[in-house]
Amino acid sequence: MQFFRRIFLVLFTFWLIPIGNSYASNIHLILGGDYVISDVKSSTPKNKKQAYIPPKDDFKSFSPVIGLTAYGIGLEAYILNSDTVKKDSLEAKIRAYGFDVFGEANLSDNFSVVASLGLTKYTFMVKKDNIKYKNDCDGPRVGIGLQYYLTRNISIIGMYHYTLLNSGDNDLYDAVSEVSAGLRFIF
Repeated sequence: MQFFRRIFLVLFTFWLIPIGNSYASNIHLILGGDYVISDVKSSTPKNKKQAYIPPKDDFKSFSPVIGLTAYGIGLEAYILNSDTVKKDSLEAKIRAYGFDVFGEANLSDNFSVVASLGLTKYTFMVKKDNIKYKNDCDGPRVGIGLQYYLTRNISIIGMYHYTLLNSGDNDLYDAVSEVSAGLRFIF
């Protein structure tokens, strides 16, 4: 958590302290939400926790997004809380939060390509036969997508994100692959 706090303070300092009127007028606040479908990539370890690998069904969730953008570069923070997937005697749910630094390149007046790089912390909660198992993992997240501006202040965005879970209590899960579609309000 300290790591996220330090990065936010550095970015907050550089983006929100205006250097001249022209810089301040080009900073925009982003508010939005995404409908996310997550696919958990599971390893097959040779230990007793193998029973806690979630089902292959996709996790669906709504993810609120808040961010800042200036000159085609931005920062977004997000929270994800999935629905519960049930299969036989197993119930699974995921939660995640993190941030992405993103860049935007215009293809036309209304279309742009968006690429992102960030960090995400995932918590996997699995329950089987009234025994609960919780697994915390984090890692880098990369993404690519398209954005279409309906108006100057409203856009529709579609993204693909891949998170490599390479640290934390990571004995079951290798990665998370996500497809999302959302709406952005830009002020």
